[in-house]
Amino acid sequence: MPQNLRRAARPGAARRDTIARMKPIAHIHTDLPQKFGIPRNSFLAPHLQGRIVFEPEYALNSAVAGIDSFSHLWLLWRFENGEPGGGAADVADDNARAGAAGKTAPATSPKPACWSPTVRPPRLGGAERVGVFATRSPFRPNPIGLTCVKLDRVEFTDAGPIIHVLGADLRDGTPIYDIKPYIPFADCHPDACGGWIEDAPWHELDVDFPEQLQAEVPAGKLAGLTEVLRQDPRRAGSKHEPTRVYHLAYAGLDVAFTVDGDVLHVVCVS
Repeated sequence: MPQNLRRAARPGAARRDTIARMKPIAHIHTDLPQKFGIPRNSFLAPHLQGRIVFEPEYALNSAVAGIDSFSHLWLLWRFENGEPGGGAADVADDNARAGAAGKTAPATSPKPACWSPTVRPPRLGGAERVGVFATRSPFRPNPIGLTCVKLDRVEFTDAGPIIHVLGADLRDGTPIYDIKPYIPFADCHPDACGGWIEDAPWHELDVDFPEQLQAEVPAGKLAGLTEVLRQDPRRAGSKHEPTRVYHLAYAGLDVAFTVDGDVLHVVCVS
């Protein structure tokens, strides 16, 4: 049988080939260039701003016609962990942990993360394991993420439409593979159960942010930054080191802070 007929005879072969060739339709630009500080779910920082910029092939006003009639959108995207977050001390600590585990330290260019059948969710303190399919961990067989965001507005430019969203838990430059409207009657389930998450409520920090340092942050970015800090950007299970200074890259700023108990103290913004 000719090769082209053999291929046609395989059920689903064309579909699998199409999936393998999927490419981003857009990229989202946010104020978080590193994975350090990214909220662990959307809407934990509802004022975080994002701009979805389409690839030229899909930058058509007609493709977004009617989208502004919806309040929320689903984004299908790919996990790209990028650089380890934080300042030099945080990077050195990441490298030391990798070395102790017999692994190669993370490179500055993104590499696919290996998947694991069980993971340690931050919500459980980073100690208890559950199945990967019972979490939204990035360490999955396929590095695909699903996020619901609030649609802020659609901007029409000479280069195509730009979708402005709020509440995205995505690193700057994350590739977007699809956008779908959130439809309340189909997507909202008031009787839904939150599983093990309901027994492990997330603990937020109090944020001590002096007014003179707040003045260093653009007004439209301050609310999102405060929400990110409240979520505790440190890794789950971090030791109590009240004198250690952490660094968060946010909106072109270096935000330095310490954590003492349940209080995060912002010490410098530059």
